[in-house]
Amino acid sequence: MRKITVFFLAVMLALVSFATAAWASGPILVEAVKFDQTPLKDISNKAIPGSLLDDYGVQLGGMGSDLYRTPGAKAGEYWVVTDRGPNIDTTLPTGGGATGFMVPTFSPLILSIKIEGSKVIIKDQIAIKTASGLGVTGLPNILGYDAIPSDIKGVTGSSLYNLNGLDVEGLVRTANGNFWIVDEYAPSLALIDSKGTLLERWVPEGWTGAPTSYTVNKTIPNLYLKRKANRGFEALAITPDEATLFIGLQSPLLNPSVTEGNASWMTRILRFDIATKRFTGEFIFPFEAPGVVDPKSTKATDLKLSALVALDKDTLLVQERTDNTFLLSTIKIKENANILNSKWDLATTTPSLETWPVQKPEGVEALISLMEKKVVFNSLTIPSMPGKIEGVGVIDDRTVVFINDNDFNFSYSSTTGLAVSGSVPTQILKVKLESALPTFPDKVLGLVSSTPSVKLKTISCLKGKTVKKVTAEKPTCPKGYRKK
Repeated sequence: MRKITVFFLAVMLALVSFATAAWASGPILVEAVKFDQTPLKDISNKAIPGSLLDDYGVQLGGMGSDLYRTPGAKAGEYWVVTDRGPNIDTTLPTGGGATGFMVPTFSPLILSIKIEGSKVIIKDQIAIKTASGLGVTGLPNILGYDAIPSDIKGVTGSSLYNLNGLDVEGLVRTANGNFWIVDEYAPSLALIDSKGTLLERWVPEGWTGAPTSYTVNKTIPNLYLKRKANRGFEALAITPDEATLFIGLQSPLLNPSVTEGNASWMTRILRFDIATKRFTGEFIFPFEAPGVVDPKSTKATDLKLSALVALDKDTLLVQERTDNTFLLSTIKIKENANILNSKWDLATTTPSLETWPVQKPEGVEALISLMEKKVVFNSLTIPSMPGKIEGVGVIDDRTVVFINDNDFNFSYSSTTGLAVSGSVPTQILKVKLESALPTFPDKVLGLVSSTPSVKLKTISCLKGKTVKKVTAEKPTCPKGYRKK
């Protein structure tokens, strides 16, 4: 009996030792900083005086639509962007669903922020506006094409459509101070000057809008009109030399129909040359199986491509997610995998690219192989990672930064007609990866001679006889543990 007991204890000690080692290894959450509550009216009126008379109690949020880190930026400095504004699902008086805009006059905001200790400081706020100085708003563009908008009570009308409206989801900034953004409506790519003025917009061929306050270029393949409503362009990256943009489509096209699009694991990435303002490439992006991205998911419709970072001119870091979890992968961009203006851009091609993986269209497996996709991070390794991470930045080859989209963190009270703040803050989270990325923008530009790695410390924490090692920039023991 004594031998069995000793053996059992030895096994248990080995398991504890293994668990502790596993707990202490892998990716590490270095920092998590929350945004303070700020009335939406205050920040909007700083950007465009008098633009928002009432925010109905909504606090600033939604900044997680994207995060951009300028190569060489000072520690903790980023650009972030809000989405179209606070909204809820509503029901029309005639039946059917709509998107209820709580504050229809709100215009998306670009914010310059800096992390100082445990605080996020807003250094500047820029509203996206027309040449006349009016905010573009976040309202949909075209009746019958975009999802139906309504007011907060479910009443719709022509005044809730705006050809200037943008549902911003991706952002980068160039050295001359201009911004490029992508939006989900058209879907579109847009050029915005340093003061926030919308200058040009690229939309699919056949888009029926005829705006007059900016230049419109209908040069995206016509097939992109088959985008799923509110699942258009979601991700944007710029190469370190600022020559090229990469644009990620959030969800598979409904090609040839809703049935194939909803079952598909295949979306697309466009390439755009900034100097000539031309689209020069299109590449596939195959999602992992829903259950691989998120163990709780069984539906292909849960899959979304939400963020891109160009590590160099032909290596992308791609985020694929559900609303709960996500993966980061590196992929290679190769010219012999370019499908722009090929049969895959024709609605008549059968089977379509979007039938993957239900069908196996000829040539698609070869395109997948050329991508050299490699998963480098799984958010499940950080248990405290919030849901709906939509922005990703790269600091160095081992350090990445994330931001979550909290959808303005509110619910609507029909009794008071006001917003009720929720419990999900916008956070910026810095993570140390387990393995190094192949390169990163600062290194490509020669801004660093070696990886400017975050300095980490390790402490031992004790709970009864259980010891856990915590490694972080400023390590603290978990609840219930004390420093050994």
